[in-house]
Amino acid sequence: MTKRNTEFFPSDLGNEIASQFIYLNKDPAGNKRLFFENAGGSLRLKAAVDAQSKLSSIPDCPERTHDIALEIREIIKQGERDIRLFLNAKDGTVAASLTASKLMFEMVTVIASASEKGNIVTTAIEHPSSFDACQLASDWFGHELRVADANPASGSIPLDHILELIDENTVMASIIMTSNITGAMHDIHTYASAIREKNPAVFIVVDAVQGAPHGPIDVNSWGIDALNIAPYKMFGNRGIGFAYLSDRVACLPHHRLLATPENNWSVGSPTPAHYASFSKVIDYICRIGAYFINSEDRRALIEEGMNRIHLQEQAILHRLLNGSERQPGTKQMENVNVHFEEINGVNQDLILALTFDNLSCTDVIRKYGEQGILVYARESTSHYSKRILNAVSLDAIVRVSPIHCHREEDVDRFLEVTEGIAAGQI
Repeated sequence: MTKRNTEFFPSDLGNEIASQFIYLNKDPAGNKRLFFENAGGSLRLKAAVDAQSKLSSIPDCPERTHDIALEIREIIKQGERDIRLFLNAKDGTVAASLTASKLMFEMVTVIASASEKGNIVTTAIEHPSSFDACQLASDWFGHELRVADANPASGSIPLDHILELIDENTVMASIIMTSNITGAMHDIHTYASAIREKNPAVFIVVDAVQGAPHGPIDVNSWGIDALNIAPYKMFGNRGIGFAYLSDRVACLPHHRLLATPENNWSVGSPTPAHYASFSKVIDYICRIGAYFINSEDRRALIEEGMNRIHLQEQAILHRLLNGSERQPGTKQMENVNVHFEEINGVNQDLILALTFDNLSCTDVIRKYGEQGILVYARESTSHYSKRILNAVSLDAIVRVSPIHCHREEDVDRFLEVTEGIAAGQI
């Protein structure tokens, strides 16, 4: 098994990164808090929030020809370029909608409606937006729905579980890049290549909402047909989702203004503030990349920045699991159970799934909250969680999800509180 990185960012870079986030150490009311709930939301970059506010205040229409309108139009174009660079989308179309979930429903529906009756393959740990989209599309358009089972030990979907469901009648395969409950990461390049080898005509759709903030995306080399991301999960703002569509998906019949090109997925005028905000996220990622490499290639800086973010988060996960000389990790604590990590290793996202022998997950969440630590309980009583938890033979977990801007002292504070909770001292 590949060894997990244990080295945190250099202190100067760590300080610079920490200074760029809002509410990193305090909540909006000014109370001290550790926000370890980034798989549900995400800490925001100051620059992204400021850019959204600034552009939202400008009344000018970007479709005009005066100076401010032209400046706004260039901001939109730069945002579009940055989306493509982040995804490495050298062809196809970039679409936008209010949410990444809405885009997933649209993409799946368009593909299913344009295909002859066959089967749609999805997985047991898909987010409801992709699983339910596949279920509804199968019902509406007469396709058979096939669901690949998870490995309960890893919380992932083994490739052979998908391949055994693919045949000559498979229309579409929906694969999650990273689970926001188990933290399992799938190698999309390997999965897509194997699916194509079995049936080259399959449309491959990827939910990358959870994976996008934590490692590089490369739709060009992956050879997939559709992928969605949510900027609010990657240090940006709510209110927008982006998606990549290959040329063959983009040109399928879909809602569009008929005077526009066949591959156009924009209906109405784009919101400039969303593009300005996303460009600030990409500037930030490039700054991390530029700390380590000397390049003027923005895509190269994105790749380096995202790889460094991944390494930082592996160091955080290592410390969460194994602790330090002065503080035991979760794997050394009595009454604490760590799920999925042991089998996944470096294929585990920065999501720590815990259960406690002596307390319910609900009680644990409350105790963390009383200590100023925000985490979340994923429970089978939630429609967002039930199917996925059932797939991995669990009823509930405490989901712990920091991000790369957190430091050693943040991890140690969390571990100190966890030890107290597990020992019944908190």
